[in-house]
Amino acid sequence: MKNMCGNGVRCFARFIAELENLQGKYSFKIHTGAGLIIPEIQEDGKVKVDMGEPILKASDVPTRLPANKDQSVVKSGLDVDGVTWNVTCVSMGNPHCVTFGTEGSQNMKVDELMLADIGPKFENHEVFPARTNTVRFGILLRATLACGTGACAVVVAAVLEGRAERNCTVDLPGGPLQIEWREENNHIYMTGPAEVVFYGSVPL
Repeated sequence: MKNMCGNGVRCFARFIAELENLQGKYSFKIHTGAGLIIPEIQEDGKVKVDMGEPILKASDVPTRLPANKDQSVVKSGLDVDGVTWNVTCVSMGNPHCVTFGTEGSQNMKVDELMLADIGPKFENHEVFPARTNTVRFGILLRATLACGTGACAVVVAAVLEGRAERNCTVDLPGGPLQIEWREENNHIYMTGPAEVVFYGSVPL
């Protein structure tokens, strides 16, 4: 399920700025399947996107995993092929299942996992009726160099599990993203670069 793509919004805002030859700070309102998203071109050319509030209520993520008293799923056990993973579920307009390791080991390395094999097992697990994007250590298990909503979900999960501060950098193969989860309004802000790679045309 992909109602919104954070990096796509960032690139779209950069594209409009290039098209209109805009200089300095500019913000836009973009309507997506996940609601209104507001990207802002910064003075340094990077794009900051107000990603809105994270969705933590289990039934809204959605997930069938047992919820805590506040209806969220934080560090819950998920069985995959007989191995129990500690997972936290977050939706940023699309569902994410974040895990930092199994019950037996909290320091597993991404390189040691068979990502192509285990990713689909998380994604298609029966506890995720709308499927899910599985994220581990800030790395999306599906084939992608970067995932803006995934980076946001990782930070939310890390904060909820007491692993990170509310403002931090997430390193992705496609480059770093600055993620801030503001306490005063519960909104998540993602900031990163977006550059024109090439122009082309497609006959329709």
